[in-house]
Amino acid sequence: MSYTLPLVFAIDLGGTRCTRLAPGLDRSPVIPKAREAGKFSDFRRCDDRNSAGKVGLHPVVSKSQVVADARRYALTVVAKFRAVCVPDLALDSRAPASARHYTTSAERRRRVLNVTAMISAAIIVFFAIQGWLVNREIWWIPLLNLGCALVFLMIPLLCRFGELVAPLVFFAVAYAVVTVLCVYLGTGTGLQLYFVVAAAITVVVLGIDHLVLAAVLASIGAAAVILLEFLVPNDTGRQPPWAFQTSFVLTVISAWILLVATLWYALREIRRARLAMEAEYDRSERLLANILPTTIADRLKDPTRNIIADKYDDASILFADIAGYTKRASDTAPSDLVRFLDRLYTDLDALVDRHGLEKVKTSGDSYMVVSGVPHPREDHLQALACMALDMADAVADLRDPRGREVPLRIGLAAGPVVAGVVGARKFFYDVWGDAVNVASRMETTDVEGRIQVPQNVYERLKDKFLFEERGPVEVKGKGLMHTWYLVGRRDDEAVRNAVELQPVSGPTPRSA
Repeated sequence: MSYTLPLVFAIDLGGTRCTRLAPGLDRSPVIPKAREAGKFSDFRRCDDRNSAGKVGLHPVVSKSQVVADARRYALTVVAKFRAVCVPDLALDSRAPASARHYTTSAERRRRVLNVTAMISAAIIVFFAIQGWLVNREIWWIPLLNLGCALVFLMIPLLCRFGELVAPLVFFAVAYAVVTVLCVYLGTGTGLQLYFVVAAAITVVVLGIDHLVLAAVLASIGAAAVILLEFLVPNDTGRQPPWAFQTSFVLTVISAWILLVATLWYALREIRRARLAMEAEYDRSERLLANILPTTIADRLKDPTRNIIADKYDDASILFADIAGYTKRASDTAPSDLVRFLDRLYTDLDALVDRHGLEKVKTSGDSYMVVSGVPHPREDHLQALACMALDMADAVADLRDPRGREVPLRIGLAAGPVVAGVVGARKFFYDVWGDAVNVASRMETTDVEGRIQVPQNVYERLKDKFLFEERGPVEVKGKGLMHTWYLVGRRDDEAVRNAVELQPVSGPTPRSA
């Protein structure tokens, strides 16, 4: 029996990420199972003329992730001597935000390594010049130092060959050069101090992602210090005493400079990353606060939460709608319409914030506001009535992109409601209840430029607000309801005089 291995590789087709499989794999019985298990987000054929007859699977993963998963599952197939099959290409558990954070962390460590290499190169060049001036008979030591400096200067170029290539080359060359010089000159030069410095730098350069490797390199440095102390004499006699002491002083100073400079730069990079993360966190919090009330957002972030649903015995609801919106949308350019709605809703959002209310949602030209939810308040209905009057004033002078007036229909209602968060993805905060339905009907049965309320709202607000009686209105699902128009506050003398002079009248009742 022969066993074959499916060829799996990733390519880009016009910007579409696609995983290719060897011909014939589309007939494998594994594909339906993978589809049922939800391993692939979609199964489509790639219309690629250069790859006719091949099946294209479109998982929501990056090209590198697909290749890594394919290798892992291919090895599993070989190990188990299975027949031709499609390997499971599971989604990478690392979220896009985590992947970006990992990339940023790797770049930060690479910058720290480059700075360390540049400082080390400068120190080694200084020692090469110092050694040449002190004792030219040992000419190979300055050349060795210059060669080491050249390697350190090439460290930034080595980063392109992999995340670990550059740091491993750096530490290997540094360890080798320090060991050779200590053996030749003696441990009294203090060069073994660089092993201690390297032990501190390894963790900073490699990070916690490669903590084991950093620990191994640091252990090698510590072992080298111990072995040199026992196996190499303090002074081999190859330098005069004054040069020997000078080298020790310069070694201590340069090691201190290298350690402090590297740690300072690394801590500065960490601080910048922390500030960037805090800024992103604040931005995410602001975005979440624009979607959900703050208290609801805090509860939603609680991992122990199950269902967010609250009952409110008394709350008030407002619906507002642009009269004739469908006609306006049909004869207005899309960009102009969106710009107009954005300006309108921005002004209304400012009013909501000023009155301490909560905007629930917008749908096209429909605007919904709730008062007394999620924070109960005794004056919720009065606050919402003031909001309705201010909304009417805000659009009084507003014109659409074609210069037409923008009359609003506004409806209010009050009563018990239930509020909660719905959905696991693209969730939203909504309010339900009979009061919500009544407020919506008050808006749809209203006339342009008026604020319509039912009888119970009138009874609760008549002492502080002025009303005009409309009369009975046929409301879908409710039958006849006695309604009123909210026209102003009682403390507004001009409005009060106008109401007293005009007879109470209203349009012919109609049903929603």
